[in-house]
Amino acid sequence: MTTSKPRILVLDDEKLIRWSLKQILSQDGYEVDTAASTDEAVDLCSLKRYGLIFADLEICGDQGRSFYKKLLSRQDGTKLVIVTALAKDQAERELADLVPFEILEKPFDSEAIKDTARRALVPAAPAEGR
Repeated sequence: MTTSKPRILVLDDEKLIRWSLKQILSQDGYEVDTAASTDEAVDLCSLKRYGLIFADLEICGDQGRSFYKKLLSRQDGTKLVIVTALAKDQAERELADLVPFEILEKPFDSEAIKDTARRALVPAAPAEGR
C-alpha cells in the first residue's frame, strides 16, 4: 500500500517566496499549493486538507492571529509554520497566544524548510504502556 505525503499550503504575498517554498518542498515529494492572499488560502482550505501551512505573518496585517486561528479551526490537526521578516521574539509577541509549530525568519535556507516540514509532519508514535 502506498501512502502519499501530506499536502502543504504556502501562503505569502511575495511571488518569489511562494515559488521558492514550493520548489524546496516539492523536492521532498510533498504536494504543495500556494496562495497569494488570505481569500485564496480560505478557498483552498475549503477544498483540500493540509497537513502543514507555511504562512507569512505580515500578510494578514493586524488580523493575523484571528485569521490563523480561524483557518486552523477549519483544518483540524494542521500545523502552522510562520515565515517572517521580523525577529523571532518580535514575531512571538505579535502572535501572542497563537503558538505555531515553528517561526522561521527570512531569509531562510532550504534545509531549514525541509527539516521543519519533516518534523511537523512526522506521524504521532503510538503511546506505549509504562
